[in-house]
Amino acid sequence: MSVPEMDFSADCVEPKEYCWRDLELLTNSFSKENFIGKINFGKVYRGKTQQGQEVTVKIWFYPDVGRIAKHYANYGLTRLESECIFLTHPDVVNHPNLVKLIGYCCEVEDQHFGVVYDLRSKDTLINITDKDDLTWKQRMQVASAIARVLEHLHCQNPPYLLHFVHPALIMLDQHLLNQDVMLISDIPYLDNSFFKTGDWGPTSDQFSFAIVLLELICKHAFGGEKWKYDDQLPELWAWKKYKYSGFQPVDCPLVHESLKREPGFHAFDGVAITKLIFRCVVYHQIRPTMSQIVQFIEGLHLFTGGFGGTVEGLLDEWDTEESSSVKKKRGCFHFPCLVRKKK
Repeated sequence: MSVPEMDFSADCVEPKEYCWRDLELLTNSFSKENFIGKINFGKVYRGKTQQGQEVTVKIWFYPDVGRIAKHYANYGLTRLESECIFLTHPDVVNHPNLVKLIGYCCEVEDQHFGVVYDLRSKDTLINITDKDDLTWKQRMQVASAIARVLEHLHCQNPPYLLHFVHPALIMLDQHLLNQDVMLISDIPYLDNSFFKTGDWGPTSDQFSFAIVLLELICKHAFGGEKWKYDDQLPELWAWKKYKYSGFQPVDCPLVHESLKREPGFHAFDGVAITKLIFRCVVYHQIRPTMSQIVQFIEGLHLFTGGFGGTVEGLLDEWDTEESSSVKKKRGCFHFPCLVRKKK
């Protein structure tokens, strides 16, 4: 068995090295009962050590589908190495919303690659987005936590950009964010500017974050195995729904009706989040920074009990910008600015 050397930071506790049999024991032979969900070329499972510690196990397998297999022959090893190095880096190792790496499995000859996290997984976000498991407040808390992780990564020097955020890689109760290779199921979360230029923009994370935020408020998962190539992209779905409301943001047409009836919901928050989502899916030049997004979400009526501050300031700034009509241009949209009625 050949195990490549991992270049771990000298300031970190080196992760434990597991064999494949160890992962089988942790997950009861990768049983159906412990299965959480699929990722690109892999799966995620709940596990438990002999001492009773609950963990999460993620494994990658060799792609065996035609050209994909040839193009991503070393995908498992590449993902394992990048994830281990990233999660043990001093800049991220202590972040409360990034998983803690316990150990890894790297058996190159047998194409056995996996990691073990110190995480008691409830489920992936994509699996429970359209269910009643999360209240309105919990959904906003999840959005805030994801935004804080992205803000932390963007503030590094140089910035660490994920390029897109996928709800299949966000674990509850803690949040696991990893960049992964683009497949069909990932397309709803890819920045629309990527399809025009072929390059990732500096605000691509804001776009995919907005799609995840949209999923949280409308209780609808756009990605995953059910998504088909000819399905409507989420930003176009949102625009269509908003358009049919008669451009009345006070009605919060993107917020699921069941969430509007919850005690913690306030119409102002629905309007503000609608504005934030559209702001993040239009041209990248006018997208807010992740720091602004964090301040915006944490300044909602839900968390502060009142109005004003950052949310009011950003909304006023956006309302003054020229965005009074919707135009199609090379597959992109100019969205109306959702101007609020002045008191």
